[in-house]
Amino acid sequence: MRGLEESNEDVIFLLLETIRASTSEELFLKDLRSLSLTSRYLRGVCLPIIFRMFRRTWDMTVRERQEILPSTLCQYVTVFELDVSATGDILVDEPTDLSEQLATVFSNMQRLHTFRLMNSAECGPWPALLKAIFTTPTLTTCEIWDSPWRRPEEKFSRMILDLPREYSRLQKFVYRVPFTDCFHRKSESYGRRDRVQGSVELSNLMVLTSLVCDSVEALDIPAELAFPLADFRYPKLRELTVRGHEPRQVFDWSVIFRNAPQLRDVHLRTVATERSMFQPTPAYSICSDDPVIQGMSNLESLTISNPFGKGLFLSALPYANLGTLSLKTFPPSDITGARWSNIHARVPTSSEILSILNTVQIASLSTFKLAYRVDAADFSLLARIHSSFPSLATLEIHRFRPLAKSNLEDDPLGTMPTILAKVANIKHLRLNLDFPERPRHTDWRHDDSGRHRAFHFFLENEIASTFAHTITSLQTLGILSHDAFSSYWDTWEVTKTRELRAIPQPLEACIC
Repeated sequence: MRGLEESNEDVIFLLLETIRASTSEELFLKDLRSLSLTSRYLRGVCLPIIFRMFRRTWDMTVRERQEILPSTLCQYVTVFELDVSATGDILVDEPTDLSEQLATVFSNMQRLHTFRLMNSAECGPWPALLKAIFTTPTLTTCEIWDSPWRRPEEKFSRMILDLPREYSRLQKFVYRVPFTDCFHRKSESYGRRDRVQGSVELSNLMVLTSLVCDSVEALDIPAELAFPLADFRYPKLRELTVRGHEPRQVFDWSVIFRNAPQLRDVHLRTVATERSMFQPTPAYSICSDDPVIQGMSNLESLTISNPFGKGLFLSALPYANLGTLSLKTFPPSDITGARWSNIHARVPTSSEILSILNTVQIASLSTFKLAYRVDAADFSLLARIHSSFPSLATLEIHRFRPLAKSNLEDDPLGTMPTILAKVANIKHLRLNLDFPERPRHTDWRHDDSGRHRAFHFFLENEIASTFAHTITSLQTLGILSHDAFSSYWDTWEVTKTRELRAIPQPLEACIC
């Protein structure tokens, strides 16, 4: 029998990728590193996989010189994630040592296409870093996560960046800072930007947007800052995502269709509050040749987390040819361990969602996601789903019952499985059913593992099993579960005999 080293390299790659798909990333990389030490040949096979996605944590408080990555390994990196930590006033000035090293490794990363800066709480991306990014010829994606500009000294101009005439034309730009800690948690403005941070962020984003607007195809920005940035022309933009609180001023969202005619995916993940219910909608009349109608008819997916004040989009929904529609709340409600759990979004009632669906029928829609609070229209809403979306294959429902004290109050098992069984083509179902009596972690000194196991048994053998047997077209079923410190999807394959077979879920599936 031929040894592993005598096998074709492509065969080994395929074998390793198959193993990767069936195990956790951490365990897979650990085993792969061990395998790479067995021979020079296997080291050459394993290194491109080990360093394809490279993550480096850089501690700003360490004074000694640190190395990011040896130059001999840089050639394998395609995705580079830099996690920056800092404390106190360490970052009064730019981190020169880090900037110099980044410029060097970027020049050696000949296959790099994605750079992601994370958790730089004390300092947003600085000019030297941005210059290194924009002068990396292979780079197509730049993502900035939870690394906001805060202080006036961080403002920069296009001249300060000192870019050459030919700089990288990014296809994807992400500034994912949906909320801030400018205000106290008990304040009504918690999560919003104050004037100082907001003006610094907007100024810098205007500079960067002017550099990428002609080439960018995917853009992710804070909703609060979206209004001025929407004035740019985006001839190639296909995906737009905004996150966070609504802009303070009334925003005519139709401008995004006028300035981005190629849009196919729009995700408005904004926070619904009691105040937003009364936010005025700009006066707007729609005619057949309107950019909104044309834009909506081109969309493939649409997310509206806060339907209040979005009359423009909702009135244009009948003209849409969507494949995916989401009316899920942002940030997600009742998710254990969520970072912004103190920001409470108002969940629409079933009556409010029903009023939207009553005017809509989208034959092309295959995926629908929604969140709502139970009221008298609960039955009618669920019955309406099939009429509005006759080709639906994937459905995700977050059904909240805040007034219920026991699992039997507004019990979903009473009518929900029977009504959803009328959605003839439904194959994939995900449910968050908000059980009032589920175990909740209250004291870290108390072992609740037994109660959690018992509740998971209840979810699988009573809840999931009922849906699987009633909805005969189902192929997969997911129930949102909660442990002491996290929320995640319990997912099963539904066999032809209506039995449930657990499907292992990757870490990403834990995010609701």
